[in-house]
Amino acid sequence: MRKRFLGLAVAASLAISLFGVSTANAADATLNVVHGIPGVDVNVCVNDSEAISDFSFGDVVTGVPLADGLYTFKIVAAADACTATGILVAVDVALTGGKNYTAVAYLEEDGTPTLGLYKNGTKPVDKGTSRLLVRHNAAAPAVDVWANGSPLVTDFMNGETAKAIVPQGVYAAWVSLPGDYQPVIGPAVLKLGKGFNYEVYAIGDATSGYDFAVVATKVGVK
Repeated sequence: MRKRFLGLAVAASLAISLFGVSTANAADATLNVVHGIPGVDVNVCVNDSEAISDFSFGDVVTGVPLADGLYTFKIVAAADACTATGILVAVDVALTGGKNYTAVAYLEEDGTPTLGLYKNGTKPVDKGTSRLLVRHNAAAPAVDVWANGSPLVTDFMNGETAKAIVPQGVYAAWVSLPGDYQPVIGPAVLKLGKGFNYEVYAIGDATSGYDFAVVATKVGVK
């Protein structure tokens, strides 16, 4: 299993160049994209145009502004065109202006590729705190999630989200089987800053290994 100290910087300028879109305005939705399907590099297609090329497992693109509307997202192998027949995932999604979303290509518990679209809360948090969103997007059964030796959420199912407001600081996070303490994903060290929204994704499968991916968004403080 890979262990990674997770970088939490927002790569908005990279995301914008990859998608070929301009600076966001208040009417735009904001989109983040996470590649959580192990063992394959992919291209991400939006309305049959290639938006991200050679996207590797665990990669994250953040801060993409997209106009309000309906989009078709396709995930294809990196060697294929957006119009190829061997599509891994194809999903129509509706994005609402002014909202923040994360699209995650991942495996369901039985190993079926899918794409989940999550809407992220972006209201300011209390001074000295961060908003933590933990999402189970690994091909695995129910798990427990731990932070600094204490259970954060138990019996956590594939596709679910757990939310918490936590003090800023450094956390050791890992995933275990239900009722167990031994990590099966992680541990990873997360440095959570005040006034941020952190999305932590458990991704991967038993064959290729498990990992975490993190999306960080500045939301400010009350």
